[in-house]
Amino acid sequence: MEEKGLRELLLQRLHMELLLFKDSMLQKEKEDIFMDSYRIEIYVDLYEIFVEHADTLGADTMRMLLNLNYGILETVYQKWMGKKDSFYDELNTYVCNELESVSAMADEVYSDEKEGEHGTEPDQAA
Repeated sequence: MEEKGLRELLLQRLHMELLLFKDSMLQKEKEDIFMDSYRIEIYVDLYEIFVEHADTLGADTMRMLLNLNYGILETVYQKWMGKKDSFYDELNTYVCNELESVSAMADEVYSDEKEGEHGTEPDQAA
């Protein structure tokens, strides 16, 4: 099969996998769907990444993907879940920095109010 045909077949398979995944999610209860929200997001992201890069894949790579015994998206998702993700660490650092900024602003705002309570502002009589 030529490269163009393999690419079309790969894109069709990925689309079918995503539709089947969506259907399986819609069969679940609301709470279960909520619990799977990360998985849903990753599946959609994986699909979009594959579609975006399909034109760069060689024929042998597409053949390997098409010959996977399990779903392409599921296979990559499972491998992704096994990787150490720095997202939480980055988010933690960001939130801590934001909290420090808010704390510094609060110190300024509330220290000004405290000074006003004691009549130390220039426009108040002692």
